[in-house]
Amino acid sequence: KGHGFSQSDRTTGFACYSFEPRSDIPIKVIVLDNTQRDDDPGEGSSGFGSIDQERYDWLVQELENGQAEGKLMIIAAHIPIVIKEDEAGLSSLMKWSQYAAVSDVDLIAKLQTYPNLMVWISGHRHQNTVIPIKSPDVDRPELGFWQVETASLREFPQQFRIFEFAYNSDNTVSIFTANVDPAVRDGSPAAQSRSYAIAAQQIFQSPVEMKPGGAYNAELVLQLTPEMQEILQKTGRDL
Repeated sequence: KGHGFSQSDRTTGFACYSFEPRSDIPIKVIVLDNTQRDDDPGEGSSGFGSIDQERYDWLVQELENGQAEGKLMIIAAHIPIVIKEDEAGLSSLMKWSQYAAVSDVDLIAKLQTYPNLMVWISGHRHQNTVIPIKSPDVDRPELGFWQVETASLREFPQQFRIFEFAYNSDNTVSIFTANVDPAVRDGSPAAQSRSYAIAAQQIFQSPVEMKPGGAYNAELVLQLTPEMQEILQKTGRDL
């Protein structure tokens, strides 16, 4: 209990769910399983992003409901939808599957029809990156959103990420996202893990965004629709 799944989900393998962190704040988190199914056609890797028709239909319905209910929305998924090419070429094994029910291009176009979508949060590639997904309409900046990736604690620089959302006086929303260094005690398993992470980085020379430390801290600003501005003004509280 507490992880968002039901017994039916466990039986069917459907691993998507949504929740609202607080009843008095209009924010909805949509947790999307966008990993490949066991029966997906082979592509030389099981690391591609993919959703079947069932998961796509579920995602669209969740977005439709959130938009209609006046909720700001966050999508949390394991795999990003926009991947920058890296020097080692590993991104070629982590892109969107050609066998998915919807292509990455079409999925992004669909997401850009929901002005209340703020950010797509993901991991998978073990890199700290922030990518703007711009609005297709210069006159409607609220149709753009952000993608934020976070590296694994297994690998250099071994940082987790925190998010803070703020409603600004100019009727925009700021997402403050920061990488955090865990406190590591000398001689502890965590300290040994850190030595392994540094050694692996030196051996494999994996791409590191924002060198030399690998951290990516940012304030990401979003324009709100007039309808969403009115809703937040009525709440009378910060996000």
